Amino acid sequence: MDLSKEETERFATFNRICTEHGLSERPRRLDAGDVQDGINDEVTLLRFFKAGRLNPHRALQQLQEATKFREEQYVLSLYMTIHVDDFEHTRKFYPHWTGRRDKRGSPILMVDMAHYDQSGIAEWRKSREMSCCTDPTVTPKDRPNMSQRAMVFHGSLTRFVLPLCSAMGDRPNLSTPISNAVYIVDASVVCVKQAWNLKDFAQEVSWILMTCYPETIERIFVCNVPSYFSTIWNIFKKWVDPVTAAKVVVLKQSEVYPTLESFIDKENIPTKFGGGFAFQNGMLPDLDHGIRQRLQWTTPRQCIPPGPVKWVQADGGKRIAVATGSMDMSVPRNVEIAALL
Repeated sequence: MDLSKEETERFATFNRICTEHGLSERPRRLDAGDVQDGINDEVTLLRFFKAGRLNPHRALQQLQEATKFREEQYVLSLYMTIHVDDFEHTRKFYPHWTGRRDKRGSPILMVDMAHYDQSGIAEWRKSREMSCCTDPTVTPKDRPNMSQRAMVFHGSLTRFVLPLCSAMGDRPNLSTPISNAVYIVDASVVCVKQAWNLKDFAQEVSWILMTCYPETIERIFVCNVPSYFSTIWNIFKKWVDPVTAAKVVVLKQSEVYPTLESFIDKENIPTKFGGGFAFQNGMLPDLDHGIRQRLQWTTPRQCIPPGPVKWVQADGGKRIAVATGSMDMSVPRNVEIAALL
C-alpha cells in the first residue's frame, strides 16, 4: 500500500500509540525465535491502519479488539498445541491455500460450496457449540471449538503463507510485501435453501476476517454461478461486511476462465475452471515451482505437512519453517521442514 506524506505521518502516529498501549511488544505466548509476522509486525499494523480508514485511533481500537479476542481464545498457544486432525478438519470449511499464486505473487485460496451441504453445516455447528478451550498449556486435553480453530487456521495465512509469498523473488513488485490473498469460490451447486442455512457460518467468518484479519482479501472470484445467483447474493450480502462484499466478482461459467486467466497463469487455475491445476477441497498446498526452488527442504517429502506452520528466525537471520501443532494434544511437534534460501 503506497501512502502519501500525510498518510505516512498518520501511520507513524498509529505506530506510536500502538507502542504506548503495549501492542507492539513481543506477545508473551510466542516461543523464542518465533517471528512476529502476521501478529503485530509492520505489515500487520498497516493492514489494521487501512481497515481503520487511515485513522490511527480507529485502527487502534480495532487492533485492541482483535488482540483481546486472540488472547481470550488462546490462539497463540493453540497454534503450538492444536491437534493436527482438528486443524485439517477445519481446512475443509474455510478457504485454504492451494500452494499456488496469482501473477502478482499473491496466494490463491480456494473453497468449494458443495462442501457446505446440510451435513457439512451440521458438523460445523457441532464443533462451534463446543466449550471454549482454556489455556492449552495448562489443560491440553481440552479440544478447541470451531471459533478457536478458525482463528488458528486464518492465523496460518498471516503467519506462514503471506510471509512465504513475500519472500519470493519471482514477483513483479518486490518492494511491496504480500499482505492479502485472492479467493476463488466454486458456486456451481449453491442454492437458495443452502444460502439460508449458511447464515451463522457467513456471519462468523465475516466477523473473524473483518475484526482479526482485516484487509487479507484482495479479490473474491465467485465462479460458475447459477442463473438465480442474484437472489442468493442478495441474501448473503446482509451477513457480510460491506468492505468484503465490494471485493466480490461474480462470474458466469462463460466468464470464468477469461477472467481468471487475466490474473492467474493457466497452470495455477483449477482444472474445473479450464486451467491445469488439479484442486480438491481440503487438499494440502501443492507448491508452485517458484516456491519449491526457494526452499531448502529438511524433510524427505518436500511438501507442506498437515497442521499449522510457523516461521522461526535462526542464528544469522535465516528463516526456518517449523511444523507446529501436536499429534496427541500435549507435546508440540516443532519439526523443521524447510529453510528459505
